Amino acid sequence: MTGPVSNYHGYSDLAALKKEAAESPQDAIMPVARQFESVFLQMMLKSMRETVGEGGLFDNESMKTYQGMFDNQLALSLSQQGGIGLADSIAKQLAPEGSALQGRLHSQSAQAAAAVKAPRDES
Repeated sequence: MTGPVSNYHGYSDLAALKKEAAESPQDAIMPVARQFESVFLQMMLKSMRETVGEGGLFDNESMKTYQGMFDNQLALSLSQQGGIGLADSIAKQLAPEGSALQGRLHSQSAQAAAAVKAPRDES
């Protein structure tokens, strides 16, 4: 999958990832890591949703179905836009030492660390 996924993950998206991984494993590392992060975020959102008490005006099976669909799409969108950093960590571990992907990931993490450490303007 070379382009961003615009809909929540399904069997066809997973089959395309599997095909890409078979054809060029190095190019598939980041999309597979993002897909894993998306599944992780989806499970996290589902667990968070279960902690909220039931009841209320909009508590029915239809609403639960749409909330599940929304959570799937939200998880995928979050992972495609940087997510929580899990995909980058996974890709960094899976990329071979000295590869272009690993170099790019290291420079991104160095830039992020520098941005966090940069002093804020107290104006």
